[in-house]
Amino acid sequence: MKAVNVLETNVLHASDVIYWLDGSTAETPANMLRINMPLDVQLTTKPGDLKMVNGVGKTAFLRRPVTPIIDGVATPAQKARPVETPFAVAGTVSDPNGRFIPRAFSFTAGNAAGHPLVLYPSPAGVRFSPAGGLIGSLRFNGTGNAAAWALLTLTVTTALGATLIFRGQADGRGDFMLPLNRLPPLPEGIDDYAATLAVSALTSAHANTPIDPAALLAAELGALGAEDDPPADLIFSNPIGLNVVPGEIRVIRSASRDHIAVQPS
Repeated sequence: MKAVNVLETNVLHASDVIYWLDGSTAETPANMLRINMPLDVQLTTKPGDLKMVNGVGKTAFLRRPVTPIIDGVATPAQKARPVETPFAVAGTVSDPNGRFIPRAFSFTAGNAAGHPLVLYPSPAGVRFSPAGGLIGSLRFNGTGNAAAWALLTLTVTTALGATLIFRGQADGRGDFMLPLNRLPPLPEGIDDYAATLAVSALTSAHANTPIDPAALLAAELGALGAEDDPPADLIFSNPIGLNVVPGEIRVIRSASRDHIAVQPS
């Protein structure tokens, strides 16, 4: 076999990468599945030489190489990643097909640290499994304004005393569908699982401006009941209690309301 004569080596390193995760698939980012479709990423803050490469479930960043083209074959030392000065990145991400809630993001990038960022299915993107789920609409008490982009956390206590956590996000109209895909069947003799529901929201959130979920603040929810309950002053708390039944797709609302009432803590 004829030897290959390497004239030069161009050493390139990815600067950093975002991993886009489906928040409905697990409790923690370490166990969440990557989103299996391309997303639209728009950067508002970035270095002038930054190049973005979008892929399924990830977005890579490339910077102008600091290592020159090396004559001949590069040594391991020449191939080593140079230390990079960290840089700020900010922007928004959305699903062109509307199956995930859009969000803003910002972080310090560089040195291939890797950044897992979580998105949640939109009401249009939710597909309930046989485990069931919750449906509702969030509105601020008093004003009736939608609690746009609010984040819900449902904590379920199983029959064995373990807890399962499910999270979902409302869309710009305050509407949500929360699938409970990991909820186990009820043991014999048990009618339901006890659960609590908490919310984070911002009164200043606007339907046309996606936000970073990290900016949301803990809020209170009005106690659940039926829409035709007699009008009364709602009792607000964070979290509120409820019961869930595997396989049931349940519409939840605050007592004497057609929505779940939210108020700042």
